[in-house]
Amino acid sequence: MYVPLYKGLSIDDFLTKAEETPAVFAYFPDRRDFSRLPRQWIANVLFTVLGQPIADFVNKSIKERNDKVAENRNLIIELDPAIAEAFKRSLNVSSKSLLLHQF
Repeated sequence: MYVPLYKGLSIDDFLTKAEETPAVFAYFPDRRDFSRLPRQWIANVLFTVLGQPIADFVNKSIKERNDKVAENRNLIIELDPAIAEAFKRSLNVSSKSLLLHQF
């Protein structure tokens, strides 16, 4: 699982999330070793054991951060709904289908 270095995705944040399901700590070493664990390892163990709730937690943090950056840097634009829909559809086209339709 990819976890960027964003606020809200620190080791402490992941350990706090893990405390919601104490059984996950059976997969961790002794608590005294937590400070030596890589953040990515913790995220991967939590994702392996808990699955979608951890992915949702990470994706929510990423979206909140990206939305905040877009707002702070004035990167948000308004599009006509028809143009926005056409743009959205154009992003969902695979390169294979483009190659098939070129001939």
